[in-house]
Amino acid sequence: MKLQIRTESLRLVREAHQVPGVMYGKGISPVNVQVDEKEFKEALKKYGKSMTFKAELNGVTHDVYIKYTQGRILLPETILHFDLHRVSEKEMFKTTIPIQLLGKEAFHGQSYLLLQELDMLEVEFAPGQGLSKIEVDVSNLKIGDSIHVRDLNLGHGIVILEDMDQMIAHVKEHIVAEEEPVVVKPVVASVIDEKVVETVAQKRAKA
Repeated sequence: MKLQIRTESLRLVREAHQVPGVMYGKGISPVNVQVDEKEFKEALKKYGKSMTFKAELNGVTHDVYIKYTQGRILLPETILHFDLHRVSEKEMFKTTIPIQLLGKEAFHGQSYLLLQELDMLEVEFAPGQGLSKIEVDVSNLKIGDSIHVRDLNLGHGIVILEDMDQMIAHVKEHIVAEEEPVVVKPVVASVIDEKVVETVAQKRAKA
């Protein structure tokens, strides 16, 4: 991704279909930058917010990751601002990666349920490594089956910081509780109530 030093106002930058941002990190002072809107969206789609990539500024290449993006409330796909965090070559990068379950449609209309217990995984890796997301195939799971963190294979250079015995997803039988019928008891006037009514009527008649 090719960055430029931002010298214009935010309004002029956005009107030129550029996205304003800031880059900071160890060894450099924060610097206001801008990048082509299309190029930034492609980088965000490819690397997400958990994967490092190369960004060039004034002829110097930096290892960075997208730490933050600001979008419009009603139009979240419109990027108003971004933060790039620069990392050094020897710096270990700690982040959380989203877990995406593949094959969930296989459970639609079935008598059993797929439950996801963990949707983010904390990891650590060096610049140039990492993943934008973790895909886990659950299409062949049956009742009683489960997938744990220890079952993941993220490749070389990625260190998992979570409990390896933590469950990611499992399948259980879908039990529908039968509703008990509501019994409506008829209201029966008591003998005492009838006597009270009769007594009141007699008093009114004598008055």
